[in-house]
Amino acid sequence: MKALSTITLVLLALTNLNAESATPKPVEKLRVVATIPDIADIVNRIGGDVVAVTSLTKGRENLHAVTARPSQLVALSRAKMFVQVGLSLEAAFAPGLLESARNRAILPGKPGFVNLSDDWKAVDVPVSTSREGGDLHPQGNPHLNLDPRGGRHMARKVLEGLIRVAPEFRAGFESRFEQYSGELELAEVRWSALGESFKGEKVAVYHQEYIYLAKHYGIEISDSIELRPGIPSTPNHLASVVAKMKAEGVHVILVSPWSRNREVERVSELTGAQIVVLPNQVGGSPETQTWIEMMDSIHDSLKAAFTVER
Repeated sequence: MKALSTITLVLLALTNLNAESATPKPVEKLRVVATIPDIADIVNRIGGDVVAVTSLTKGRENLHAVTARPSQLVALSRAKMFVQVGLSLEAAFAPGLLESARNRAILPGKPGFVNLSDDWKAVDVPVSTSREGGDLHPQGNPHLNLDPRGGRHMARKVLEGLIRVAPEFRAGFESRFEQYSGELELAEVRWSALGESFKGEKVAVYHQEYIYLAKHYGIEISDSIELRPGIPSTPNHLASVVAKMKAEGVHVILVSPWSRNREVERVSELTGAQIVVLPNQVGGSPETQTWIEMMDSIHDSLKAAFTVER
């Protein structure tokens, strides 16, 4: 009996061991670092439960003035993929972080480095890059995340990057990409219907963040309150902006959360123009937690602004 009991115990132990071996072990998630929340949202949509995404910004910053933080290096050092918009949008913080993280897998030229502006047709490419022109972007305006067509382009580049670093999950990535593309298609129809009424409207801006949006819908940007990119206005420039807005009948000033400042308030007081705050990133307002929600909010805000009785 004792021998039988010993054999039984051994068999039970082997059975438990085999059962444990047959149980799939938790797979470590694919760590991705995104420079802005817009990218993080799209990576999550396409990556699904395969990815763990960290965004370096929160959604309300002036992206040309973000300061790199040492705490961000931990995420970068562990990442298998790094995704940026590019066109020097993140020039203030991304290059230094990439260098300090010492993670060769996510450096430019490596499979884990994804630049969303690749193959994007940029506007406002400067003829000269002299500092006299302010904080110019040599390759053109970088705010493609605010173009209604930008979601589709960014999603495609994210998909390519994910397949490159984790080809074993390709089927899942492609399936989720197709689902997201369907959602984008429906959203684009919605935006196009609203945008038909935007053509010919005139606005002033603080910074040239909404240039792609304006060009797409035929909105005319009368002037920028900012003297030059990254350079605050002067009294003479403000007077010029006010005079031009009055002459052209401009009743709307578009700003982002970071740029609603005293200069904007002063121009609004002198012209009677309405200040319309639009998000410049996902998370820029409580109702914009995804890229599609952000673009919905932008379109709804423009519609409301342009239909105000004058």
